[in-house]
Amino acid sequence: MIEYRTTLDGISSDDLQGFFDGWVKPLDSEQHYAILKNSEFIVLAYDTEKSKVVGFINAISDRVHFAFIPMLEVLPEYRHRGIGSNLVKTMLKRLEDIT
Repeated sequence: MIEYRTTLDGISSDDLQGFFDGWVKPLDSEQHYAILKNSEFIVLAYDTEKSKVVGFINAISDRVHFAFIPMLEVLPEYRHRGIGSNLVKTMLKRLEDIT
């Protein structure tokens, strides 16, 4: 089952394996964790059966008028299941008060 989380509670950099595959300069899991930690808003897709993060989206914002979504990724083996769409929907819900 996929659960959508909006915090890093209980998540470490070790839980962020397999992302950025195919990037020219892929980020390591420590860099990935720092990006999520420093983002104003995050949503993680978490596979509760395998206890692992399988997708994420982040947003940078001034919390008043501006929000920018720089990253969205779902692990290849979890694609085409609606996880990316659910990450976007959940993030847009979190950002709805920003005008």
